[in-house]
Amino acid sequence: MHCPGCGAEAPDVPELRSGGLYVGAAAGCWAAYTELIGRQVSDAALAESHMLSVDVYMAQHPGVPGRQSSQSVWVHLVGLCLSLEHGYEGRASAHAKARVAVPDAEFPWLEPPKSLGEVTVFDVLAAPADETDIAVRRWAEAVWRAWERHQPVIRARAEAPASRR
Repeated sequence: MHCPGCGAEAPDVPELRSGGLYVGAAAGCWAAYTELIGRQVSDAALAESHMLSVDVYMAQHPGVPGRQSSQSVWVHLVGLCLSLEHGYEGRASAHAKARVAVPDAEFPWLEPPKSLGEVTVFDVLAAPADETDIAVRRWAEAVWRAWERHQPVIRARAEAPASRR
C-alpha cells in the first residue's frame, strides 16, 4: 500500500490509531514513524533529532484541509524552517513553535506539493543507528525543499520566534 503522505510503499498493518486523526499517513507508515520515535526517546544519543523527526514527518503527511491539519502543517513547517535555517534544536524549537500556535492564530490551508520529498521515514529506519541523526537531517532537508513554493510565508511566520531567541 502506498502512503498518501510520503508516497512510500508501506506495509499493510492493522490500523493502530483512533478514528479521525488528521495526519495523512498509511497505517504502516505511521507504525514506522512510531518505531523511529521510540528509538529516539529510548536512546539519549538520538534525543536531539527527535523534535526534527516530528516536524518532518508531520510536514510530509499533511492530511486534508481542515483547521487541525492546517495548523499542524504550519507549525511543523515553521519548525523545519527554524531548525534548518536558524539552527534551533529540541526544546528551543518546541518553545518557538508554541509561540506560533497561539489560540487565536489563523492557519490557512497550504496546498501540498505533488511530491513531499524523496526521503521517507523508511530511509531513516534503514540507516545504521549511528547515522540516524544524519538521516533525519537529510529527510528534513528533502521535505523542506518540497515545500519550496510556500517557504516565503513560512519564513515570515517563523521570524517572530526567531527574533526572540
